[in-house]
Amino acid sequence: MDNRAQLQTLEGLGAALLITMTVVIITQSATVITPQHEMMLDVQLEQMAYDVLTLLDVAPSYVMGANLTECVAGWNMNQATMKHNSMPHLDSELSFLLPGLLYNVDFSYVNNSNLVTKNAILNGYPTDDAVVARRTVMLTKPQVAEANGAWDIESNELQVVEVRLTVWQV
Repeated sequence: MDNRAQLQTLEGLGAALLITMTVVIITQSATVITPQHEMMLDVQLEQMAYDVLTLLDVAPSYVMGANLTECVAGWNMNQATMKHNSMPHLDSELSFLLPGLLYNVDFSYVNNSNLVTKNAILNGYPTDDAVVARRTVMLTKPQVAEANGAWDIESNELQVVEVRLTVWQV
């Protein structure tokens, strides 16, 4: 009877067990220490911000009171401060759709060949991991008149406004 064959069989089983345990330990701990995990959260947050802007823009006004275009058309052109947001209706809709998150809303538009960016909603200063979602809105004079906005648009012009939603977690 050859004892070496039995010893080699035991060594093979021990090696297989050791390799299996090593693979299990590595795969179980990979989700905890993977550097891409944080980037995945940023992507999810950015997608949520884009979805919120899209929802606000395409929702009928009877569902929300006013959609994004109507809110922008009714803007009074005042710069927001930490204590006073110039768009309370849009602010309440965003706080409902983004629970537990902080956000700012800026409007960028061209006025007399100059790019102007103003804060419409200001809830704080974004952290380093903040994400920005953008949506373009086109305004006409009848939309602004109906919403009682302060935009100075001629009857044959369109005002293009970029709505920037900056979202971050605390």
